[in-house]
Amino acid sequence: MKAVILAAGASKRLLPLTSNLPKCFISIGDKSILEHQLDAVENAGISHVVIVVGYLKEKIIDYIGYSYRNISTITYIENPEYETTNTIYSLYLARAEFREDDFIYLNADVLFHKQIIKLLVHNPFRNVLAVDYKRCGEEEVKFTTDSKKGIIKLGKYIPTEEAEGEFIGIAKFGKNVSRKFIDRLGYYSSTGKKTLFFEKAVEDILDTDTFYPLDVTHIPNIEIDFPEDLKEARQTVYPGIITYERKKPR
Repeated sequence: MKAVILAAGASKRLLPLTSNLPKCFISIGDKSILEHQLDAVENAGISHVVIVVGYLKEKIIDYIGYSYRNISTITYIENPEYETTNTIYSLYLARAEFREDDFIYLNADVLFHKQIIKLLVHNPFRNVLAVDYKRCGEEEVKFTTDSKKGIIKLGKYIPTEEAEGEFIGIAKFGKNVSRKFIDRLGYYSSTGKKTLFFEKAVEDILDTDTFYPLDVTHIPNIEIDFPEDLKEARQTVYPGIITYERKKPR
């Protein structure tokens, strides 16, 4: 199993903080967001990480390098069109790295307790999205499920009153869906729709492949898009991660 981290974006909503700093290098506690993620991946026993880079890519590569503690291999994929594309294209560019492997997907701007990765890795289902069950806003990637708890809708477009909660930007994909998933990523990337979020490609295959939600509402996590998110991450979520670590079941 590999981990694929998307870290190509310029994060303009966090300017001026990100004027000379990749968002994944913002410090939370004693480490950057990316280092917290790599710690979580390592803790789950994953030894190969793929990072899609773009904005200030040299800083990421020079600092992280090609290995990290017990992660023996870090592979970098460049998205040279990072300013005008979105996650659907970044993930498509990395397709050769997960075509034949199960993989964990992470947005590089999510701060979370490392237990989430371990729960995904050991989940009995092959295709799983980590979710928070909560009342959502318009800008959040929302989901709904059917009577068997399989996800049937995924995206920002879902009306807030219909949504069951938010997909937090961390998931597990089995190689059983790779061919169809890559096909949909490629379709949108080649038809002038590179600005879409990758969740559109996931939703396209939900009629033939079941994705299940992993409820992580009780585990501290936050996606950092705006200055207020960063404030919450530092003042509330990170202290919550420390507390959860002390209290979590062994």
